[in-house]
Amino acid sequence: MFIRRNNKLMILLIGLMFCGMLAGNGYAGEEKDPAREKLLADKSLLFFAPFDFSVDAEQAAHHKTGNLNGEGEFIPGVVGNCISLPEPGKGAISYNFSDNIDMKAGTMMFWFKPHWWGDELEEKSFRRCLMWLRLSDGKYFAFYRTFSRKASPYAVYMIYQNYGTLISTRAWKKDQWVHLAATWDMQSDKYIIYVNGRQALSAPVQWKDKEIEGRGLSLGRYYGVDVIDAAYDEFFVFGRSLTAEEIKSYYDATNPAD
Repeated sequence: MFIRRNNKLMILLIGLMFCGMLAGNGYAGEEKDPAREKLLADKSLLFFAPFDFSVDAEQAAHHKTGNLNGEGEFIPGVVGNCISLPEPGKGAISYNFSDNIDMKAGTMMFWFKPHWWGDELEEKSFRRCLMWLRLSDGKYFAFYRTFSRKASPYAVYMIYQNYGTLISTRAWKKDQWVHLAATWDMQSDKYIIYVNGRQALSAPVQWKDKEIEGRGLSLGRYYGVDVIDAAYDEFFVFGRSLTAEEIKSYYDATNPAD
């Protein structure tokens, strides 16, 4: 009888410990955020990768499978876990992105944690690729940070082929999360970048009136040369331009600094 009771007690203790571990990682006893849940239920959602335990998408219009090229580590992130990609160029994530993005109107947004300072300079010129989307016209849509004394050294370039816009990174701190969002709409001819829930710039759509589609998406590296050294979490793509209020609500609800 004593042995049986102790076995039951041990099982109960193990169960409580397991529940505690889940709760510590944000999977139990956690109130679901309405702003985030609303976006996850949005009918225009084309792609969502939470990076909890896999690089595969949780939701996708077409291809869900992600390829981790090299090294990566799942660590605590903004919501649940995130994926951390190391330097120098040892890790990157790639997807077949056909039908997972609409270049006529859409939104791409994600949490990003650089393992470097936003005002950092290097003697040797190189780039850190945040995101690189190969397009059907042979061009690309990309976010990348340049480390060059010849170019604008404290900026992330949001670029369609050779036409780019700049966002300052001087306020970015090493190992602190940054939220980036880009929206576009050919009909209104508006292309807007948001940083940490606030509009950073607005410009005409760079690919207006072009019939183009997304092909391949890379996070962390472009053709093996533009390394990242950063973490990613909560990667969303929508088939419509989210409003400023929707982006700000999501940012406020998930901001790990709060």
